[in-house]
Amino acid sequence: MLEAEQFTFLGQGWAYGIAQEAALKMREAASAWTEAYPVMEYRHGPISVTDPGRVAWCFGDPAALPSGLADDIARTGGQLVALGRDPLADLVVVHRLAAALASARGLDPDRPRHLTRSVILA
Repeated sequence: MLEAEQFTFLGQGWAYGIAQEAALKMREAASAWTEAYPVMEYRHGPISVTDPGRVAWCFGDPAALPSGLADDIARTGGQLVALGRDPLADLVVVHRLAAALASARGLDPDRPRHLTRSVILA
């Protein structure tokens, strides 16, 4: 997965917030192109960015995914990741992936580019 050029994180209900956090951490730590959407919104248009070399990562129970979503992603050539764990446990996997991707890109995930520890208002 380290060779993926883009990640789209998907969630349903409260897991959509986890998807947004996953996208933010991947973007900050590894400067990766990431997006996050509710699962049903993804099918409405954002699936159009899914191609070979791109990942659609679904948080939550794969059995709860909308019918045919896995087939839709497969037709794009993208990779579906649906581990079926608790979304919070899955988020840890994303954090580890972000750190590994950052290292592979020669970045320091503990010191994201252009970010400070706190927001400074002038």
